Amino acid sequence: MLTLEQVYGVIACYLANRAESGAYLATEEATFDAMPQPLQTSDPALYDKLMAGKSQII
Repeated sequence: MLTLEQVYGVIACYLANRAESGAYLATEEATFDAMPQPLQTSDPALYDKLMAGKSQII
């Protein structure tokens, strides 16, 4: 469990580095989108979980 101090620290870090955070998230999303589709057929449960998680973030 995170302390309130840790939560505020993360928020402060994000606010101080919005551009870098946005660029990082965009890169990670592009990497995720470029993942090979065989995951969809080799482990459909994992693929569904990843897609559900992605839809909650967007």
